[in-house]
Amino acid sequence: MSSEWNIAIADELKSITDNATWEIVDLPTGRTPVKCRWVFRVKRGAEGKVIRYKARLVAKGFTQRYGIDYLETFAPVVKLTSLRIILALAAARNYEIDQTDIRTAYLLGKLEEEIYMEIPEGLTVEENIQGASGSSARKKKVCKLLKGLYGLKQSGRIWNQEWDRHLVGTCGFTRSKNDHAVYLKKDAESDNYCWVLIWVDDVLWIGPQAMVDKGKAMLAIQFAVTDLGRAHYFLGIQIVQLPRQITLNQATYIEKILERCNMANAYTVSTPLNPGTQLESLTGTRTHIHDSTPEVEDWDADETEYRSMIGSLMYPMLCTQPDIAFTVGALSR
Repeated sequence: MSSEWNIAIADELKSITDNATWEIVDLPTGRTPVKCRWVFRVKRGAEGKVIRYKARLVAKGFTQRYGIDYLETFAPVVKLTSLRIILALAAARNYEIDQTDIRTAYLLGKLEEEIYMEIPEGLTVEENIQGASGSSARKKKVCKLLKGLYGLKQSGRIWNQEWDRHLVGTCGFTRSKNDHAVYLKKDAESDNYCWVLIWVDDVLWIGPQAMVDKGKAMLAIQFAVTDLGRAHYFLGIQIVQLPRQITLNQATYIEKILERCNMANAYTVSTPLNPGTQLESLTGTRTHIHDSTPEVEDWDADETEYRSMIGSLMYPMLCTQPDIAFTVGALSR
């Protein structure tokens, strides 16, 4: 297992070097460098299978100071309403739905602010340099960031600006006025359209296969992309495409919630509580009923866990509750 993570770290450092993300300099007097850390994640597909191991060098953006290290931070992502509407149009027009991933997207935007970061763990630099008098002096070496990095407060914004300049200025797409993460291009010789939807570094291409392939090829000229082919899993939503029909579900996402809440083996019931049950406020204890025998145990309510459960349930409710199927017949009604 450790070999996979070592490879992932090496890939991340190579991407940082290839993109000229920073340069090693002496820390200027009076400046405090931003801290950083490694974050590891296993990326899985729609069926829960491991796709790849990812290592991200993340800056601790909470140590940045407003007005000095950053100003604006807003960056748009596609609205769930826009996603459903355009997928419905794709079903009606029988369009292809492809997906691409922008590799190390946050490393592509150019920083305007002057930001210094501590040397990350695993990267060795020489700190002994010659002082002005010729004697050996030890100065603190840091990374002067030239481009964005995951964790910086403004990284999402400067990446989105870089993306927008290329897609609109070079590829000829038009950005929607109602959803700034949706782009549209019309074929000059037909009534066909190609939509591009972006959520940070995940991109959906919707349109005739020829227009989609051309758009992806133009994007690959500017950015390093991973072509994932036909879209199957986007934002925790499984996309099943049939001729003139698209079905969305979040079965894998819901299974993860149940496992996290220790309810993977629970059964559904129509009435979780007996009709007429009176709820009472308990302090420090709660009662379990097993075979009609009350059992009292100490209990401290975990509000954080409860909020996490509710938030996890709200996401599938907003996306696919109930499971959504777009068909030509449904659109005609």
